[in-house]
Amino acid sequence: MQSVNRATATTALGEDRKEVAQQLVDRIFDSMRQMNVRAGLVQGFSSPDEWRHRTAPDIETDLAYLEIDRLGILVALSDYLADTSLRTQEIDWLFLNLLTYAEYVATVAEIRKKFMGIDEYVKSLHPPQGDHVPSISKLASRPWRTLFASGATVLSLLVHPALAACVGAIFVYGHTKRKKAIEKIDALLSAMLGAYASFNTVDLSWSHVSRVLDESRRAGAVWDASLFKLAEARQSAA
Repeated sequence: MQSVNRATATTALGEDRKEVAQQLVDRIFDSMRQMNVRAGLVQGFSSPDEWRHRTAPDIETDLAYLEIDRLGILVALSDYLADTSLRTQEIDWLFLNLLTYAEYVATVAEIRKKFMGIDEYVKSLHPPQGDHVPSISKLASRPWRTLFASGATVLSLLVHPALAACVGAIFVYGHTKRKKAIEKIDALLSAMLGAYASFNTVDLSWSHVSRVLDESRRAGAVWDASLFKLAEARQSAA
């Protein structure tokens, strides 16, 4: 699995630029905080020295134990784009991979909080729940809604058939609207995770990167403009 650490990210640079580049790379890694847990107890936080491409088993663990300061990384990316002498494939990949991943997990967290409530969401993080699935269908399932709708329709039927028809129509409309909203969210999560999954190597095709970012944006993904600037700059330099 592709990975970059603090030291290897600047290997390709000349000695005159390595110090500046290393400071930038340190800012990226220091924008992450890993919660260290032992026997169920938090032992403290530390910044990682390596970033590797994430797969499904990693995502739920990261939601529970990894904090990513997206703003800090975006500021570092702005400085990186302003100084073309710092460019390496490894740093390019690090920014692209880390920022798209950070945006994805942040989106997942916000959607879950909305459907579960903040307290229940926090409780659900520990222990992490195995492999990640880019869908909220299970979380959004509300069997009691169907029971309530059936009961309300039966009771209204006792009053008048026309009332029962109105009540039934209201519940069908609400169910259909909710189902479409869930399908749209699932499509968004699938598009974002698919985009991230394709950025799994430092040997990037930047035309592919631009295309994937655009396609996922049309599905509703909100990527920072700096990622598009990075892709545009690398295509122009090719």
